[in-house]
Amino acid sequence: MQITILGSGTSIPHPRRASPGLVIQLDDTTVLVDPSSGSLHRAERYGTATRDIDYVFLSHFHPDHTGDIAPLLFALNNSEYFEARTLTLVGPSGLKEFHRGLLDFYGSWIRLEPDRLEIQEIEDDQLKFKDGSVSSLPVVHTDNSVGYRFTNSRGKIFAYSGDTDYCPELVTLATDADAALIEAAQPSSLKVEGHLTPRLAGKVAREAGVHRLIITHLYPVCDDFDLLSEIRDSGYQGPAEIASDGMKIEL
Repeated sequence: MQITILGSGTSIPHPRRASPGLVIQLDDTTVLVDPSSGSLHRAERYGTATRDIDYVFLSHFHPDHTGDIAPLLFALNNSEYFEARTLTLVGPSGLKEFHRGLLDFYGSWIRLEPDRLEIQEIEDDQLKFKDGSVSSLPVVHTDNSVGYRFTNSRGKIFAYSGDTDYCPELVTLATDADAALIEAAQPSSLKVEGHLTPRLAGKVAREAGVHRLIITHLYPVCDDFDLLSEIRDSGYQGPAEIASDGMKIEL
């Protein structure tokens, strides 16, 4: 399994951190997760072709996690480049309504034939791929936010928090994960409701027995703080890193 970070920042523009997004490459299945605006171009730059994307997973519907959904559908509508490429769109309750809203605005420009687009809502579920699986649980951010736990055919586990505050469900998703990408939006002294801090991300990793922690979704103010020291303050002693755009995680 290879994970590529397309954006390690937030909705606030930053010269080195784009808004969220990542690609998960299983054996033969390519998954795009939380694609913010520009994610498709960054994916191409970092080695993932749009024509190879099989699934798109959304953790919630904020614009900095969904900005490239309409551009992706618009691109796939161009048969000269993508022929009859199919796509499965997966996300929490409200995904079908979200898609209908895009169609109401963009109309035929992004409308794919029914046999080319499947939309699946997921909350406390498991979805199997030909070379792995993913499970989801609700997390504490919006009314319908979820986190994900991806497992490949060799049993390697990657956990992704999406945006969330501390909650037992996130610990469950990250239990014994080989790597966990967990948001840590603000330093501990500037904690905001609905988001984690590096210290809380470390607490999750310690309680879950995470083998490797990577923190992401960092607001610009994080540049002025020692985030790794905050993780250590949580008692987590495993490998800990700060995500960067273009970073690749091999499992």
